[in-house]
Amino acid sequence: MPVADSNEQLLLEQARRLDERALGQIHDRYYPEIYRYALYRTGRTEVADDIAGEVFLRLLDALHQERAPRTTLRGWLFGVASNLVVDYYRKAPRESAPLDEAQAAPGSVSAEAELRLQKQEVRAAMRQLTREQQEVLALRFGDGFSVEEAAEAMGKSVNAAKALQFRALEALRRVLGVGEVSYE
Repeated sequence: MPVADSNEQLLLEQARRLDERALGQIHDRYYPEIYRYALYRTGRTEVADDIAGEVFLRLLDALHQERAPRTTLRGWLFGVASNLVVDYYRKAPRESAPLDEAQAAPGSVSAEAELRLQKQEVRAAMRQLTREQQEVLALRFGDGFSVEEAAEAMGKSVNAAKALQFRALEALRRVLGVGEVSYE
């Protein structure tokens, strides 16, 4: 078992005993990742903050009810976040997500305008994918999950996650009209 996995398991065991220090470490370690994932999926800072907070409230609730995650904590947290994002889109009116201006590369106005245009095109193409396809791409390329981690967060087998990723990238390629797509 890798060191990170054993550290996570130890932290999870301590959290099951409602150890405040362990709960704080879990929050500090995973909140930024959960927040970035929710922000990437919703495009809204206030919604991302609400979702990230709710994920940790649900973890506390699960710990109190002895329904704590049994496998990887990270996968469980992202699975909850993913479900909350889906719930958000079910309830929210359909609208275009704002561009993340903070990530625009510094430079000329034309380079920034080109970057904004590319982001708009990718977001529009992403909206044409199924929710599951959007989710697997967000986990894999937005959050840097391995295929195994993405599969666990989505409640799918590794092979199903690989197939879903392949179909999602192929669909994006077709919509964007680009050639070869990297699958790694």
